[in-house]
Amino acid sequence: MTPPSGDTDAATIRLHRALYVEEAITEAAATFAGLASFAVRADGEHYIIDVTDIARDVDGDVVAEFCNFALANTARLQRSGHA
Repeated sequence: MTPPSGDTDAATIRLHRALYVEEAITEAAATFAGLASFAVRADGEHYIIDVTDIARDVDGDVVAEFCNFALANTARLQRSGHA
């Protein structure tokens, strides 16, 4: 994950394609849509997620929680055979 550069309402996340499933990332983006805007794209061995308009009035770290949710979704999908 690339930390925000002085701008706390935007971040760029790089998730390795060997560890994350795109469907899991897009599900996480839909779940967190009320807290930020997410643009997901594949780039080589990574998924790049541009996170903008991050809600400032939320307790906790929206970006970190999004990453945790995407990883949990990946594990769930892999266990169910959908990945």
